[in-house]
Amino acid sequence: MNRRSVGGLAIAAVAALLLYVPPALTAQSQDKAEAALKAAMDKEVVDGNLKAAIEQYKKLAEGANKPVAARALVRLGGCYEKQGNADARKTYEQVLSKFGDQKDAVAEARARLAALGGVGAGGALAARRILADASGVYGVLTADGKYIRRMDYGTGDVVQFEVASGQRSRITNKGPFEHYVEAYVFSRDGKQIVYDRLTKDGAPELRIRNLDGSGLRTLYSESATQPFDWSPDAGSILALRERNKAIELTLISTADGSVRVLRSTASAWYMLTSASFSPDGRFVAFSLVREGSPPNGDVFLMTADGRNEVVVAGHPAEDRLLAWTPDGRSLLFLSDRSGTWDIWTVHITGGKQQGEPELLKKDFGYGAKVLGFAPDGSCYYRNVTRLGGLYEGAVDLETGKVLVPPAPVTTRYTGPPSLPTWSPDGNSLLYAAWRGKNILTIRSTATGEERFLSPRLREIYDISWAPDGHSVLAYGMTEREGGVFRIDAETSETTKLAGAFRAPMLCPDGKTLVFMGEGAFSGGGEIRKRNLDTGEESVVVKRGAIGGYGFSPDGRQLVFQVDGAVKTVSLNGGEPRELFRGLAQYYWLKWTTDGRYIVAQALAAAAATSEIWRVPAQGGTPLKLDLSVPKMELFALHPDNRRFACSVNEGSKSELWVLENFLPTAKAAK
Repeated sequence: MNRRSVGGLAIAAVAALLLYVPPALTAQSQDKAEAALKAAMDKEVVDGNLKAAIEQYKKLAEGANKPVAARALVRLGGCYEKQGNADARKTYEQVLSKFGDQKDAVAEARARLAALGGVGAGGALAARRILADASGVYGVLTADGKYIRRMDYGTGDVVQFEVASGQRSRITNKGPFEHYVEAYVFSRDGKQIVYDRLTKDGAPELRIRNLDGSGLRTLYSESATQPFDWSPDAGSILALRERNKAIELTLISTADGSVRVLRSTASAWYMLTSASFSPDGRFVAFSLVREGSPPNGDVFLMTADGRNEVVVAGHPAEDRLLAWTPDGRSLLFLSDRSGTWDIWTVHITGGKQQGEPELLKKDFGYGAKVLGFAPDGSCYYRNVTRLGGLYEGAVDLETGKVLVPPAPVTTRYTGPPSLPTWSPDGNSLLYAAWRGKNILTIRSTATGEERFLSPRLREIYDISWAPDGHSVLAYGMTEREGGVFRIDAETSETTKLAGAFRAPMLCPDGKTLVFMGEGAFSGGGEIRKRNLDTGEESVVVKRGAIGGYGFSPDGRQLVFQVDGAVKTVSLNGGEPRELFRGLAQYYWLKWTTDGRYIVAQALAAAAATSEIWRVPAQGGTPLKLDLSVPKMELFALHPDNRRFACSVNEGSKSELWVLENFLPTAKAAK
C-alpha cells in the first residue's frame, strides 16, 4: 500500500466516525474511542510503527463502539497487507461477517478483498493501462468502442484516437471556424455535434453541425446555454440555460429550438455540473449542489418530463454523476465518502434507487474521467495526476545566497499546493490543495502536522491570513454567489464580509478590507479599500493595477504593479512612487516583516525558472536572489525573512485505462 492510499484510509476512518454515532454510547466514550483510533493511525502512518499500531487496532476491534471497531479492523487489514501477512484476507472477511451494518467499512473491506482476489471480487473487474502517456487523448468513446473523440477548439476539427491501433487522425472541419466555443457534446450515433459559443459581439448561440462541419445551424440564441447530452432519438438537447436570473435544466428541440423547462434552481450556474439521459430516454440524472445545502453535491434522478425527482445514494459527502451503465440498470458516480475519490454504483429500477450503493473502484482519483463503455461492457477512463509539491528552504536576503537549498516536504495530498502563505507569527503555513474541490490546509512549522479546514464554501481562492492569525480571508463561492469570507482557523466557521472582490486582504487594524476590482487579473483594475464597520469605500489605486499586491508591515502603504512598473502608494491615496520596472512582465509582491525590502517574484511560464528579486522599499538597486527552482509557482517568505516555502508545478501525467468485464452480464449476452 503506498503512502497516498494510507492517507486515504486515514481520512476515511475519521469520516466514518463522524457520520455515525450509536445512541447507546455516551459522548465521552465516543470521543475516547475516536481519539484512540486517531492515535493508532498516527502510530501507523506518522511513526511508521506497524507493530504498535497492530496491537492498538486489535484492542479497538474488540471494543463496544461498533463504527470504531469496524474501521480498526479495516486499518488492521491494511497493516497486514504492508507486512505481506496472509491474515489481511481473514481480517477483511471479519469486517463482512461481524459488522454488516457498517456500510462504509464493509465497502472498503470488499474493495480490499477484490484487490486481493478474495470474497467480493467476483473474479470479473480488472483494470488495465492502455497508455502510459495519454497526452491529447480525451473526450468520449464512440458507441462502437473504436475511437476516443474530441473537438479541437482551435480549428473545429474532430480529433480521433483509435483504441485498437493507437493511431490518431482528424476529421477536418470544412465549415466556418467558430470562435469562443465553450462546451460540446457528440450525438449518440456519433454523427453530429452540439456546442455553445459566443459570437464576436458576445452574444450566446447553441449550434449543431455534422462532424465535418457541414449542416451548420443555430438552434437557440435567446440566452446562455451549456449542452450536457443528446436524447437517444436525437430529438432533444439536454442543456443548462440562464434566463431571468434563474438557472434551468431544459430540453431544447433539435427540430425547431423550442424549450421545455425540466427544473429550475436558485443555485449558481456552476452548481449544476452534469446531466445525462438514461439509455432508453425515460429518465434524466444530474449532479447539483442545492440552495441551502452544505457545499457538497448530490446525484438526482427524475423522469424525462421533469417530474418525480429523487436524490440517489444520498450522503453528506461529495457525489458526482459519472454515467449510466449501457443497460440503464445502474448509475455510476464519483464520491469521496470513504475519504478517497472512488467509483460507486447504485442500481435503478423504474426511476428509483434499489438497495444501497456499492463501492466499485477504490482510489479512482479526483482527476479521472469516464470516457464511455465499449460494447463488451468495458469502461474506458482517463486518469490525470498532478505532479510537483511543496518545497522549503532558507535564503539570506542581504547577500541573496541560499542558506538551505529548497527540498520537498511530505504533505497529505500530492501535487503542487496553491497560494502558500505564512501565518503572522510564522507558526503555520496555509495553502489550498485541489482534490476535486479546494481543501484548506494549515501546516505546523514546528512539527509538519497538517490539519484541514472545512468552510461552508464550494470553491476557495485568493487566501490570506487575518492580522491576528485567528482567521483566514478568502474569495469563495457559495451555492448562489461569490464573495469575500472570513474563515475561523480553528472551527471553520464562515462569515461573509463583502461581495465578489478578488485578492482580499485585511489591514493590521482589522477593520479595513483591501481588494482588487474587476479586471485586476486581465486588463487591469482598481485597488480599493472598505471600512468593514461603516461600509465606506474609496479608491487606493486607479484603473490599471494588475496581479498581486502587498502591505507594508504597518499597513500604511501598498506595493503594486501597473504598466510594467512596481510602485508603492499610501493606503490613504496620493501619488504612487515607482521603485523599478523592466525586470519582468508580472510579479508576485510581498513586503518583508521588517519593512526594509520588497520581494518581487517574476511570474514566469510553468516550464521556466522563476526569478526573485529583493528590492529596497525606499528605492535602490534590486538584488536577484541566487535561488533557482524550476517550475516554481509561488514563493512565500517566512516572517523571519530567512526561511521560505514555495509550490512547484511539474505539470501532470495522464494515463488511459480500461476496466475490463465492467458489465459481466453484457459480455455474457453478447
